[in-house]
Amino acid sequence: MDPRGPCNISGGPQAKHNKLGVHNDILGVHEENQLRTLFIFKNSISIVIYIILNRFSDLLGMDISIWVSIPFEVNVAEIEISFQEPLIELQSDEIMRAKFKDGKYNIWKTNNVGTKYPLLGNKAQFYVIAFPTSYLVEAVFNRVSQILSQARNRLDIVKRGDLRLSLTSIEPNIKKLVEKHQP
Repeated sequence: MDPRGPCNISGGPQAKHNKLGVHNDILGVHEENQLRTLFIFKNSISIVIYIILNRFSDLLGMDISIWVSIPFEVNVAEIEISFQEPLIELQSDEIMRAKFKDGKYNIWKTNNVGTKYPLLGNKAQFYVIAFPTSYLVEAVFNRVSQILSQARNRLDIVKRGDLRLSLTSIEPNIKKLVEKHQP
């Protein structure tokens, strides 16, 4: 018989149990780290939610009429009387309905909606303008803080670029610009 005893033999039941015990301890450490990580993520998400609620409280507090977001599905009887007749006309306009269903076309941003249905267009413009305006203000703020951060302070002012160009999504046609300015 082995002097180490039957349970202490390498590869025996005791050794396997010890390995499992070590493994369980490691799992416990990983679970604790995972819980810590989850707690950090939860706190970060809570902070982001708090920031969004504070920064966009004006937008979140807006009472947007349902007909602005789904003009072709809303029950006309449920909206203000002054908007009912023009909304019925809009809902009967098959061209606008097709453009709206396409999803790539925002009917409230076009001039012909404002001309055809001025009451609806004017009311909807207030809501349509609010969202991109807030987005642009945030984009400008983030870009300016990036440009003027301590890491960027050491850079030459010329290398910082034009703020307007960094905020636009329009790509310049360099070839056309070069051709235009060549003698």
